[in-house]
Amino acid sequence: MIFMGLAVMGETERLVTMRREQVARCRALKGELTEAKRKITSLDTVLLMLDPNYKPEAGRTNRRGQARNGLFSRGEMTAAALAVLRDLNRPASSAECARAMLAAKGIDDDDPMQGQISTQVTALLWQKIGSGQVRRTANGDGRQVLWEIAR
Repeated sequence: MIFMGLAVMGETERLVTMRREQVARCRALKGELTEAKRKITSLDTVLLMLDPNYKPEAGRTNRRGQARNGLFSRGEMTAAALAVLRDLNRPASSAECARAMLAAKGIDDDDPMQGQISTQVTALLWQKIGSGQVRRTANGDGRQVLWEIAR
């Protein structure tokens, strides 16, 4: 019996040691990743100085405060969509909200970003149903969903 306890205890110590090694490896990799991201940012900065038309490779590097679409910062899209719905004071589609949001930023109606913004507006308005800030009122033309501020 005592022998079995010692064997389990020795195995436990070995597993704890393996866990510590993995935690140390994770910390090292996290440091390497942070350094690589810093270097990429520095390279992008220099490339933009050399060529103002340079566009960094598209990636999903959504750092806090920066939107994936480059037009709206963190939280700005939600505030803009809710403001549009308040200003319209009537049910509106996500596409209509997107057009108004882009117009407020001085961007044309036919901008290629409109589809992407409209999709993001739809997603955020579905989230706002859960918090009770907006509600889905009816379907517009075809399958179009209309939204309004919940009063």
